Amino acid sequence: MKKTITLTIGSTEFNFNLTVNDHSDFVDSVSRGGSICSASHNFAMRSIDKAQKEELKKLLENSPGAEVQVAGALKGEFAPALEIAVKK
Repeated sequence: MKKTITLTIGSTEFNFNLTVNDHSDFVDSVSRGGSICSASHNFAMRSIDKAQKEELKKLLENSPGAEVQVAGALKGEFAPALEIAVKK
């Protein structure tokens, strides 16, 4: 599965092309106790459209914590929460 997600950050639209592997790598990295900032940065940079990579890199360098916000928005859109109940 591959999904293109467009995020508007400030006045710029950024296009991200996410795959199941991108999502899994992000979740695995965080669940193993890795740095959430590093995992978020890698998730965003691996999935950004190649033509926008440098622009996103500059934005992340100049906006502390932005990578976590971007990753959260991408994860929420790529893998929305499901309503799950255990029947007893």
